[in-house]
Amino acid sequence: MKIMEVKVNDEMVIKSKGSKFIGEFLEDLPDNVMLNKVTTGSGMTSLVLANPIKYVLVVPYTALISNKAKWCKERNIELCAVYYGGADEDEIQAFMGDKIITTYDSLDKVTKVLEKRGDIKEWKVCIDEAHKLVDSAAFRPKAINSVLNNYNKYKSYVFGTATPVKDKHQLPKLRNIKKVGIQWDSLTPVKVNYCHYERGINDVTAIIALGFINGERSGNAHIFVNSVSSIISVIKKLVGAGITDAKDIRIVCANNSRNQNLIDAELPGEFHISPVGSKVRKVNFYTATAFEGCDIYDEDGKSYIITDGSKDYTKIDIVTVLPQIIGRVRNSKFKNRVSLNYTSNQYINNLSESEFEERVRFNLKKAEKTVKKYKLVKDDPTIRNTLLENLNDSYLIVDGDEIKVNENAWYNEMHNFTTINSTYYVSKDGTDSTIQDGTVINNGIDYNYEGFERISIKGLNKIKLGKKASFKDLCLDFIRVYKEKPSLSRSGKLAELDKCEPLLSIAFHKLGAEKMKALEYRKSKINDALLSISNKYNNSYKIVKFLGFRTGEWISKSDIKTRLKEAYKKLDITSAAKATDIVKWYDIKPKNKSKNGKSVSGFLIGTCKIKTT
Repeated sequence: MKIMEVKVNDEMVIKSKGSKFIGEFLEDLPDNVMLNKVTTGSGMTSLVLANPIKYVLVVPYTALISNKAKWCKERNIELCAVYYGGADEDEIQAFMGDKIITTYDSLDKVTKVLEKRGDIKEWKVCIDEAHKLVDSAAFRPKAINSVLNNYNKYKSYVFGTATPVKDKHQLPKLRNIKKVGIQWDSLTPVKVNYCHYERGINDVTAIIALGFINGERSGNAHIFVNSVSSIISVIKKLVGAGITDAKDIRIVCANNSRNQNLIDAELPGEFHISPVGSKVRKVNFYTATAFEGCDIYDEDGKSYIITDGSKDYTKIDIVTVLPQIIGRVRNSKFKNRVSLNYTSNQYINNLSESEFEERVRFNLKKAEKTVKKYKLVKDDPTIRNTLLENLNDSYLIVDGDEIKVNENAWYNEMHNFTTINSTYYVSKDGTDSTIQDGTVINNGIDYNYEGFERISIKGLNKIKLGKKASFKDLCLDFIRVYKEKPSLSRSGKLAELDKCEPLLSIAFHKLGAEKMKALEYRKSKINDALLSISNKYNNSYKIVKFLGFRTGEWISKSDIKTRLKEAYKKLDITSAAKATDIVKWYDIKPKNKSKNGKSVSGFLIGTCKIKTT
């Protein structure tokens, strides 16, 4: 088959001829190339699995195998799935079909069996999501080497990605592979609504999730997060907010004992791991296992990226894989839109590329020193085991009881840095680096960035999470919501606020927003102001309430006069306040007290003459 290629800016490109999917203008992928498919959901793996060519499709995660296996089953395509727990060597040996799918880790096993069968040169290998070779180089060296040591043993190969890697940051063994890109006739711009947080990102995520569960937000949430630990933290907050039924929540992550044990230990029994192809729910959480390659279908799906840059749960900060998450919900009406909530990370900073490279090389030298130190103490099992247990460094590789420097970490870190700084609109003013409003053109796609209002974990949002909110914050929430355009959402929020603090509605409608502000949103002052204007009670009742004296309490004459003066002012009483006026409302007994060596005159408060209950 002949593929029409043209040269654009010194690179070969294949024109799409107005098509939307690769299979509409190609019968097969080109041989022995690094293929930049530009956009996710372009149908590259569908072509690999559906055409008559013998293919070994290599993917980074087991979840992708499950996803593609389901796709093949629906189309009666015979598939041999090889991964930990999948087809063994005997099954590969006996397989007579044309399609094998395997993980990076298991390509070595597949290759050995096909070599043993003697037909390896009849097979073409496709390395899907090829950028993951660099992304994972810092912490999956065995999986990466499985690919690097085997791909060129086949009849031909193709590396496919929508996130191409710059030559200087590419793994050396892949650097000289011919590069070919797809030239699409029209690419839909991507809209990224973003918000930066200093802390509390899991609280923010819980509020977003609650909005979908309680109907305040329309559609379904597809939330891509750093780790299972983050998901558990958010769901615990939802449980604390009263969400005890798991029917609206789905967790998609690597289905292994570690993750399942974490979920079982921290969450009620209703929560469990679901495959990526399972039924969509109101709130769907995904870890890295579904960031690349997986097909998610939900017409009403809305995508959220939640990343805490201060955490190093998986050694992948998902802001680096934004191009992969965009459009992951294939058929969504909001396919080219994503909301990004993030905290600062090491890649969004004020460093130039050369300065960041210097930092990376410094960390590599530190790793070299650690290896040297380890060699000196490795014969002492106690010190050695302590070092190994506390070792969590992407610049080091642990192999049994040995450690060595991970030279590939340089490529990983530099690729992450350049990916973020080419994908995001980052402002660097010398003191702070954050994402800003603006447009970035990356890999032929326009990324339009627009900040949105920060979700505040105060007032009603705090109440929703089962926490106690200040009266002031509740006042501000009520006033803000009341001023919104009337809607079901507004009515629901006002009802919630009224339920947790009925005084808000009364105060707003009788005093108004400006008066509440003048009273500093203090509950005691607002109660007094409402009492002052009430027609239900006479002035004597109001004065007693304002004074708040208790039977048996001693009050100095000067304090009585001051507090009466304040009460008169609230009621617009023009008479001068005198301490002896107290006899109008209380039985009193004159009594002096010694304070600081001086005798102070006052009264002992007796029975109140006004009925207040």
